[in-house]
Amino acid sequence: MLIVTKKLIEQLKAKDEFAFEQVYYEYSNLVYYICYSITKDKNASEDLTQDTFLKLLTSLDSYTETGKFKQYVMMIARNLSKNYVTRVANKKPIYSDEEIYNVKEDSNNNLLIYDIKNYLTELQTEIVILKIVHKLKFRVIAEYLNIPASKVQSEYYTAIKILRKELI
Repeated sequence: MLIVTKKLIEQLKAKDEFAFEQVYYEYSNLVYYICYSITKDKNASEDLTQDTFLKLLTSLDSYTETGKFKQYVMMIARNLSKNYVTRVANKKPIYSDEEIYNVKEDSNNNLLIYDIKNYLTELQTEIVILKIVHKLKFRVIAEYLNIPASKVQSEYYTAIKILRKELI
């Protein structure tokens, strides 16, 4: 797990390639998942993932070091994805059930996600993926989804009960 320090932020502001690679390696799958969960389009999500990191580099001057760098990256990805969806609102993307909630480059996660979405609501699936696959805390998930942390916990534990009953 990458610990974002003032030194790392300064290196990013100075366009240090190694610092950028560290940040990209740490957050690229999470950013891709956020983009895909909003757009439901694999190609657009890959493009938006790149756009997120470009935007991150160009907007670092406005970042205030409050220890919430991960949330800052997530916010950029979410906003870019929502803007993309708004721009292409008249076009309906065609996608297969297998591509829904696809997590980049990890076939074990893909199989797990495909199985759990058959038993859970979309919200529960998203919470379980963010909690288990991306190892986010309930508070962070709540901020990202704009719902209370208690609702996130309730949905998560309900989902776990359902999965235990259905899959075990």
